[in-house]
Amino acid sequence: DQKTREWANCVERGINFLTYVQPQNGKVKIANGMADYTDTGGRLYSHGLCAITLCEAYGMTHRKDYMPFAQMSLNFIVYAQDPVGGGWRYRPREAGDTSVVGWQVMALKSGHMAYLKVPPGTVKGAYHFLDSVQANSGASYGYTTPGSRDATNAVGLLCRMYLGWKKDHGALQSGVAMLDKKGPTTNMYYNYYATQIMRHYGGDEWDRWNTVMRDKMVNTQSKAGADKGSWYIGGDHGARSGGRLYCTSMATMILEVYYRHMPLFKQDAAEDDFPL
Repeated sequence: DQKTREWANCVERGINFLTYVQPQNGKVKIANGMADYTDTGGRLYSHGLCAITLCEAYGMTHRKDYMPFAQMSLNFIVYAQDPVGGGWRYRPREAGDTSVVGWQVMALKSGHMAYLKVPPGTVKGAYHFLDSVQANSGASYGYTTPGSRDATNAVGLLCRMYLGWKKDHGALQSGVAMLDKKGPTTNMYYNYYATQIMRHYGGDEWDRWNTVMRDKMVNTQSKAGADKGSWYIGGDHGARSGGRLYCTSMATMILEVYYRHMPLFKQDAAEDDFPL
């Protein structure tokens, strides 16, 4: 219908901005087969998000004009990986932190699912980084060192799922039990990663999580005025610095897990394991 076409055109214009517009304006550095989408502060957060967008756009449409930019965004992730510790942080080849690593691993997974090139060595490096920050035998994760924080626990566990841990893995089961006990919070970053974990894991754990998370999203959405349809939920660093746009984006991505993510542990799941 007309509304759907309007939204589709809006999405297409956004993707075109990441391909045609930015390189021509010099806002994206393209060299040596790589496209660098880091923000003006040089942080890899924005690059990971752009790479996910490009890889998923190519994977869903198979448009040939999207493919080179999707692959070049992955090539930059490969280049930017810390050659010693295997992680990613704000700048290329800097010692990693779990938060930035999460976005790069999701981009690599999206690229792999779209049949783009992801070197096995990059995947092994990411695995090595997670080993270096895990605690409780892999059920918990710190930021740059072994530890346990709500958000980094969720990031680390989701990365482990994408990198091949199966549902019967003991540390994954322990980590999911921890998230199940904690439940959704006001930290939208944690909620985003944990919702994906629970969706993939399924079972009673997903049912309990979803019941709370779904109602929370519906009940906290602004219902009137200029803010109608948006969210602002405090409780984490991103909300304080990103404001209503950040919270609305995270809430929307949380609600999208029903439609965007086929559970990893279903027999007919589209996701294949990375080759190692």
